[in-house]
Amino acid sequence: MTTSDLHHLGRKTQGSVLLAILCLVAVLSFLVITAVSIAKQHGDMQLARQGVMRARQLAEMGVAVAAHPMIKPGDPLLRRNVSSFERFETIISTEESRLNLNALLTEERLPVLERVFISWGMSAADAQGIATTLMDWTDADDLKRRPDSAEKMEYARLGFPDRPLNRKLSTLDELDLMARADEIQKAKPDWRSFFTLRGNGQLDVNTASAEVLAAATGASLENGKQLVQKRFNQPLQSLEEALALLGLAGQQATELMPMLTLHGPTRRVESIGTAGDARCGIAVVIHSDGGPPRIAEWREFPVEGARRL
Repeated sequence: MTTSDLHHLGRKTQGSVLLAILCLVAVLSFLVITAVSIAKQHGDMQLARQGVMRARQLAEMGVAVAAHPMIKPGDPLLRRNVSSFERFETIISTEESRLNLNALLTEERLPVLERVFISWGMSAADAQGIATTLMDWTDADDLKRRPDSAEKMEYARLGFPDRPLNRKLSTLDELDLMARADEIQKAKPDWRSFFTLRGNGQLDVNTASAEVLAAATGASLENGKQLVQKRFNQPLQSLEEALALLGLAGQQATELMPMLTLHGPTRRVESIGTAGDARCGIAVVIHSDGGPPRIAEWREFPVEGARRL
């Protein structure tokens, strides 16, 4: 091998080594960048978790304030800025602001439930069929109330021999197990905002939303909004005043009177804690029964615009 050949081989070897070094540097750079990116992502997730935890703590602060029997709706203590980016906002209402679904599943009040379904855009026939499907779920017998409702035979045919449960509802989640549940979800995706299984079974005209008031009583939504506007500055003092604002009179008003109340006895608290971009909502039902406050239900709920992990 000549000297020229040796020089050529040396240059070729140096080039290969240099290329290998460059590849190694590129791989190491990639690994470093990836590690930094993962570390940043992990750090961001940790900060997000801390933010959500802090938002939950703030929401719990609001619940603790609202649970005190001396605190009334609208009290300034229900809204507090803990710092420039931390706060809680709490609303005191009553569980009677919603319709007790078990209380509606009776022969006497089933027309009210049908009226609610019709207000959601269902036909009268569908409203009656779905309402009686709920009745068949809770009554003690296995007899269908209507051809389009569902009893044991229909559920068994669908592969659910243990349905219906033939007892009062213990949770609103049971509606998801019922026949025709998809029709309810389609007609009113937020149907849970209308119903409860707690409270005394009456509807509180001083805390119910305009939509719930209109749906339950058959009044127009516009009249429901007028009632809500009227009570904004001062609670309604009589059911007669409430019915007049809803535009209801005569026999219809007389029939509705027993299901309405001016003061629901079951306190409901909804508290939203905010920590930076993180938000957390907590809904609590509180019973007092003349003694110390007792939490009957505690549930977190999604808040629009809240950060999710």
